[in-house]
Amino acid sequence: MNEAILEKYLLKMTKILDAKPIIPIEHQLWDEHDIAGYFKYSLEYAKRHIISNGNFPPSRDLPTSADSNRTVPRWKATDVIKFAMAFDKSTINYH
Repeated sequence: MNEAILEKYLLKMTKILDAKPIIPIEHQLWDEHDIAGYFKYSLEYAKRHIISNGNFPPSRDLPTSADSNRTVPRWKATDVIKFAMAFDKSTINYH
């Protein structure tokens, strides 16, 4: 009985993993929702206080139309992570 439940669970997990490809972090582009989730802030807070920070990495404006008149901002995930890690207290001197 337990083997049948485990097998059913594993099949379900395999389907979930197969449905969503795993993209290495160095190739991921994040939107505002991803950034807010990474920092564990609301979307509005992240936009107002994180993304608008003068030291925050610049976005890559990707075209959303054939003529490139409309774009959406995306950030390289590793750039966002480097920004966050720059505030690591072990690298800040408090003397």
